[in-house]
Amino acid sequence: MNKEEKRAAARLRWERFRKGKFYGILYDKGVLYFILSFLIPFIILWYAFSMYSIHPFGDRQILVVDLWHQYYPFFRVVREKLLNGGSFLYSWENGLGTNFLSLISYYAASPLNWLSVFFGDDHVRDAMTFILSAKIGFAGAFFSSFLRYTYKRRDFSICMFSVMYALSSYTLGYYWNVMWFDTVALFPLVMLGIVALCREGRWKLFTIALMLSLVSNYYIGYFTCIFSVFMFASASIIECRGIKDWFRKLLLMIRSSVIGAGLGGFMLLPAYFGLQLTYSANNTMPRDISFYEDWRKIFAHLLSYDEPTKVDGLPNFACGMLAVLLFGVFLFSFGIKIREKVSSLLMLAVIAVSCNMNILNFIWHGFHFTNQIPYRFAFIFSFVLAAAAFRAFDIILSRGIKIYHLVLMVIAPVTVFVLNYYAAGKKFEFEGALRSSIIITGAFWLIFIAAKIFPFKTQKMRNCMMMLALSAALFSEFVSNAQMGVKTVDNTSYTDYPARYEEVEELLDCTRKTDKSLFYRTEMSQTYTLNDSALYGYRGMSQFSSAANVSVTTMCKRFGLYASEAGNRYYYRTSTPVVNSLLGIKYLIKKDGELNSEDWVLEKIQTSGNTNLYENRYPLSLGFMVSENILRMEDNGGANPFEYQNDLIRRATGVEDKLFVPQPVALVEYDGLEVTKNGYGNYTFQNESGEPTGSATYTYDCIDGSYLYGYANGTGGTCDSLEIKCGDTLIDSGKLIESYPIVFPMGNGQTGESSTVKLTSNEKHKSGNFKIMVYALSKDTYEKAYCALADEQLHIKSFEDTDIIGSVEAKTDGIMFLSIPYEKGWKVYIDGEKADTFKLLQAVLGVRVPAGRHDIELRYTPEGFPLGVTISFASLVLFVFCMVCERRRRIRRQALSAEAAAAQAEAQQEENPYRQGAAIYDQLGIPNPMDYIGRVEDSEVVLYDGSATAEKEADNAQSESDDSLQGH
Repeated sequence: MNKEEKRAAARLRWERFRKGKFYGILYDKGVLYFILSFLIPFIILWYAFSMYSIHPFGDRQILVVDLWHQYYPFFRVVREKLLNGGSFLYSWENGLGTNFLSLISYYAASPLNWLSVFFGDDHVRDAMTFILSAKIGFAGAFFSSFLRYTYKRRDFSICMFSVMYALSSYTLGYYWNVMWFDTVALFPLVMLGIVALCREGRWKLFTIALMLSLVSNYYIGYFTCIFSVFMFASASIIECRGIKDWFRKLLLMIRSSVIGAGLGGFMLLPAYFGLQLTYSANNTMPRDISFYEDWRKIFAHLLSYDEPTKVDGLPNFACGMLAVLLFGVFLFSFGIKIREKVSSLLMLAVIAVSCNMNILNFIWHGFHFTNQIPYRFAFIFSFVLAAAAFRAFDIILSRGIKIYHLVLMVIAPVTVFVLNYYAAGKKFEFEGALRSSIIITGAFWLIFIAAKIFPFKTQKMRNCMMMLALSAALFSEFVSNAQMGVKTVDNTSYTDYPARYEEVEELLDCTRKTDKSLFYRTEMSQTYTLNDSALYGYRGMSQFSSAANVSVTTMCKRFGLYASEAGNRYYYRTSTPVVNSLLGIKYLIKKDGELNSEDWVLEKIQTSGNTNLYENRYPLSLGFMVSENILRMEDNGGANPFEYQNDLIRRATGVEDKLFVPQPVALVEYDGLEVTKNGYGNYTFQNESGEPTGSATYTYDCIDGSYLYGYANGTGGTCDSLEIKCGDTLIDSGKLIESYPIVFPMGNGQTGESSTVKLTSNEKHKSGNFKIMVYALSKDTYEKAYCALADEQLHIKSFEDTDIIGSVEAKTDGIMFLSIPYEKGWKVYIDGEKADTFKLLQAVLGVRVPAGRHDIELRYTPEGFPLGVTISFASLVLFVFCMVCERRRRIRRQALSAEAAAAQAEAQQEENPYRQGAAIYDQLGIPNPMDYIGRVEDSEVVLYDGSATAEKEADNAQSESDDSLQGH
């Protein structure tokens, strides 16, 4: 076979392939471009990870900031429940017990998280990194689907512009907020659904995509809902045909939105009720309008190669210099309708103003001001800008490059560069991000110029070569941007997280094997993350999350634990035996050495490496009886933790002796500070020594039968470091009060010994206030109070996440104190009868129990969950009903169309005189003369039967043709 034959055979195979189904699916349906749009950002991101040694390419990981403290620990709990079972409605692994459905609705509801079960226990963090990368890949893939359908283009250009959205500066600055990116990825799909609804009345895609967005992350889904209003207004103006059609599409949009939100009711309604228990529920809208940033700096931040905002800073709007370059073409090109330009420009303006204006920003963020990570909806700006740039590029590909296009391309980049000049204080420094952005912009522009002047044979070849050159430049730009993003976000050590995991796991396994109790709590004496219990996998009280119950936070603050309502956190480090008993903390783990205090209450029972396990000698069950007097306890937030605990124990047990007694200072030493005492434990200081810091050391005498506990607070961070000693033994040290006040033990000292507390001022503060109070806890009084509580505990017989069965022997009528955060979802049944529950200490669950032996059952269903499931089911039924009705209407329209066509054909036949006459002759039963037609051919009369076969008609036609040719 020669070369020509081979070429012919190859062409034949190609033509067969093009006519096959696989080609149609791959190219016509856009599957190839969908796959490429997924893979390109996925690969670019992993390349950037490899450059910074992210595991498995090195010993680093992406866990930073809240991904370290919150997102990964919750992700681990989700995987644990998927593998080992357990309810997704409630979790005991953090926060004394948490509405887990509400928690994961923000942090870990992604369906992609289910992929984590395919990763081994040693690669759970790798699973999270892979899933994050997949989300970013899907952002590109779904954006390509939006471009392909909206602008009806099927070529590689949609892959180019998909990278702009998937790897925008928003993604590269905020990717550590892994839970947001399901909805960021689904956002283009929702917008595609709106376009399809306005263009063709196709509503199902929008409904399903909206539901998935809200269920995956209701917070970013809320942004999607707001912007859907603007997108519908824009799409309906462009796509709808007249007022009547607009109203029909509006009703369809409303119906689809209600069904989509309703389908997610099982998740959204419990999340809503859960949010009512958080600090965020107390925000109020600002009255006066103000703006956060300089407008010049906001738009100057559209540069490439620039550090994206990671925690605080400008909005992350940038999505590549090609988008900026083409924006002038979009605005002023003759090939794009004015209403399309105006709608896109208005949407960009709405997002930009909403980011910078306090009231609009407050509304966009769910009527809440964020704690860092500002402008969380900024990705929408990148979406609109990239789509507008693609529209301009589509015009260039369709109509060719015009001279005025090349001129228009200069407008937006020059504007951004000039804004950088003014934002930098009228200094033009050709370096860094500015230099790189100018170079890449020049490269893009030169490619367009080359494509214009180079003599290509066809327009198709011109477009192909231009796209290849632009793709090479664009991908090199985003490879650099991705590396800049990974560098800005930073990383942490892979092997050091979690710290001493094997040792801690060995100790936890020890408690599981030796302790046959169905329920107990464990805590750490040092904080590693702010959700250690979720990270290591034990039942604890610490929690840092947006779903943190603010009432529990307040209670923990009054106990002297680390807590902050505005910071959405409460967590354990050190405390008093009273708090440990009330909260059911039975085991304490100390990493990096031994405890040097509280030997009388904590017994060391196991060691693994340098990590030690201690058992509380005075544990209390999940529930225990207390006196009715506890209800008369005042909500006194001003009391110090020791007086608060005194009052609580007195009212709960009836023990009148004080547990904690304030101790006088035996000796005080100041180094570099002038201190004024303002009352017991309250001090004002000034540092006039010239040294960066000064210190105050307070010495207290120990007492037989009592143990000292301190409470310190460096108001506003003026004093942040403590050093606590008992004699020469160091108890604790470090920046213990840098952020929050805390209660701490002061050793095992007795009469003849002393304990000291040394406070060191912060070098940034030369004056300020601090608080130091020391109280002695009487062992005898504590044991008397403990016996009063331990005598009537809840004996647990069966324990599941949402169903606890036990019994109690109540000596008198009283109240059962349950160390469970109060929620309406908890129902308590006494001897099978439902009992009324209420708050104790404004935070935990309480229920009245009469004297005698009673069977107790606690059941949990998140508030709003039954109603949410009902709404979801009703929405599903409505969704199916609408589909069936739509299908029936379509079938009916098709039938009517067929009937109309048949009627039209019949009408045409009736207009034929031959057919009309035939009907008369048929009625008379005689032959129709019209059935016989005489025709003279070659001097012969040929009878032509109207029912002759097609073959004969063809022969006659050929004969006529031959005669005609012969005549000429």
